[in-house]
Amino acid sequence: MTGLERLRRFPPATETPLPELRERLTQERIAAYAMASGDHNPIHLDPDYARAAGLPSTIAHGLLTLGVAAAELELWAQGSAWTSRVSCRFSAPLPSGQEVTGRPRVLETGADLAILEMEALNESGQRVLSRATLQLRPI
Repeated sequence: MTGLERLRRFPPATETPLPELRERLTQERIAAYAMASGDHNPIHLDPDYARAAGLPSTIAHGLLTLGVAAAELELWAQGSAWTSRVSCRFSAPLPSGQEVTGRPRVLETGADLAILEMEALNESGQRVLSRATLQLRPI
């Protein structure tokens, strides 16, 4: 389905199947996010510091993880919608190099919006994002 066809069908029906989201967050990507965001907390950048803090390795920023989820949903919409609002609880760390996965589902739709929910998991099956809701609006 093209972006234009998706726009004509916006918002998606609540039973619309959405693809599973999968994204690997490498240390290079985490470092790039630190530079862009100005968040240089050493738990994200220094493996020795992260281990001394009780973490298995450096971890991805929570907002990077949430941003990846929002971007993936916008890619699914193929240019027919944008993320207008997000909220979530950061539940567990996402160690660098791990893949984050999630399966969104449409919760609610209106004439000009779709509200989706998603839980994102790290490779150990722990929820890194819980109670995540993303609001899409047509372009």
